[in-house]
Amino acid sequence: MNSLINLTKKQIKGIVIILQIFLIGSLFLPAGTTIGLNDSEKVSLSVYQLIYRYAGLGFSDDALVYMVLACVLPGVIIFSLLFLKERKNFAVSAMLCALYASVSACFYSSARCKMVDYATMNIFPYLIILISLSSMMLLILGFLSAESVQNASK
Repeated sequence: MNSLINLTKKQIKGIVIILQIFLIGSLFLPAGTTIGLNDSEKVSLSVYQLIYRYAGLGFSDDALVYMVLACVLPGVIIFSLLFLKERKNFAVSAMLCALYASVSACFYSSARCKMVDYATMNIFPYLIILISLSSMMLLILGFLSAESVQNASK
């Protein structure tokens, strides 16, 4: 535990960037399967396919909001870590990670309830939420370990 607290700001940025790249790539991995009468009718659904099928149930606005946020927020987090100043980059990124985690949790719980007759979810959506929350915790650690602007100017 002590070695986790002693991470440098550069190491925290690197870990979070890798986690965000995984979140972008996870949109193509299977998040559930369709329900069929036998095993040959079951089809694996990626996150994009899940969003598309969810929109087909009449929730197109919800699906569009989640798809845009799921595609854009990890990239914005990476760019804010790379291009914003010292404490601001960690603060903005932590808030965006919290937004991503809450939006993902809302979408997956809603999709699981609304698509109960059509598809089953595997553990992967929970992994996406866990990775987003762990990124947020690392960013909070980076924010707390970064020097404030007032202390740096003294």
